[in-house]
Amino acid sequence: MTSDAAIFEHIGWYITHGGRLYVDAWEPKLPLSYETTGVLAVLSGGDMHRFHLLSVLLMIVAVCAIVGLVAIHVHDLTGNDVAAAIAGLSLFLLPGFAVRPAYGYKAKYMVVLCGLLAVYLYTREYPALGGAAAAASVGYWQAGAVFPLILLGLAVQQRNRRALVRVVVGGLAFTVAMVLPVFVLWGSASQMVVQAVLVPLATGEHTPFLARLVAGVVHFKWASPFVLVGGYGLARLTWKQVTGGDAVGRSTWWVPVGAAWFAFLIFFVDFETGGYTDLIPGLAFVAIGVGIVAARLRERRFQWSLGGALAAVLVVNVALLGSVGLVFSPVETPGPAPMSDLETDDYTQEHAALETRPDVRYVYWNKVRPSTCHYRLSLMELRWLDRIGSTPGDRCVDLATARSTLARG
Repeated sequence: MTSDAAIFEHIGWYITHGGRLYVDAWEPKLPLSYETTGVLAVLSGGDMHRFHLLSVLLMIVAVCAIVGLVAIHVHDLTGNDVAAAIAGLSLFLLPGFAVRPAYGYKAKYMVVLCGLLAVYLYTREYPALGGAAAAASVGYWQAGAVFPLILLGLAVQQRNRRALVRVVVGGLAFTVAMVLPVFVLWGSASQMVVQAVLVPLATGEHTPFLARLVAGVVHFKWASPFVLVGGYGLARLTWKQVTGGDAVGRSTWWVPVGAAWFAFLIFFVDFETGGYTDLIPGLAFVAIGVGIVAARLRERRFQWSLGGALAAVLVVNVALLGSVGLVFSPVETPGPAPMSDLETDDYTQEHAALETRPDVRYVYWNKVRPSTCHYRLSLMELRWLDRIGSTPGDRCVDLATARSTLARG
């Protein structure tokens, strides 16, 4: 289990045992991930091992669904079966894409799943369900906001007022259902605005562009050239769309728009270079770009050659996890740790100013009810506490307190 999975799953358990999201547990994301893990916690019957296995199963299902949706979208765009298969397999160019689900819940997979599902449902003439799926994407991560905009753009482009209304109604209905517990059960609407809106705006990252680029190459390992292939496919699609050339369809603009949005986030906004999971949403669009290139190859033997090269990279990248360290380091995965080793978080030990606390995995496995909402102590959380002059032992501030504190500088 990763520490990130532990916090998602622990809060899911916590809110089913009296904990209040945003009041008793600090979290800069919207509530859908914790409502999801809360459902899994109920289904597990209180067994934390069964709960974790259910989370792993959910992630595996999400990966399979994402692969299928990418293949379907490429087939819709190109009508080419081989290109669709190549696109689906291209998701595994990022070694961690296949590895990470084994270690527990991760919201990025749900963002991609719901976003691609939203476009699929809309193109199958289910705009209300598409709007709900797009809203779910935002509920898992705020950056998923591009998907509701894509659906609205498609409806406006098609001058389909009925579809536009249904997208809005479906999205609003899902959003109301999602935030209802925040208002009714937890009474934490003010704290949610602070943590899910104000905190990301006030604690931006400042990693240099070149460092982000190099980190991307390190995470993709041998598959980095295929990222350029996918980028070329997206650029070609964009050019055809802009110039009115022989594009695969006038409603294909959503692909380069989504790709550009997530590329912007990676290079300029939100990319923790030490990990690879921030690359997962953009990976789906890179895979679609690879499929577009495959469809443009005129001879079938060239398509199979591309597929063969892809298969070779997948064997090295995934099966051998980065060539077992011959050139690149294997994918970083958490090893087994005795429970006694988790009683003290190494991260807090490295920072003398922080009170020593248990690792969040210890908190999860032992069903600990934390005495403070700041028991995660992520980098963003620490930057926020420093920004408002607070300490990990203080309560989660509401909007009025946060605004007055920031106004005083």
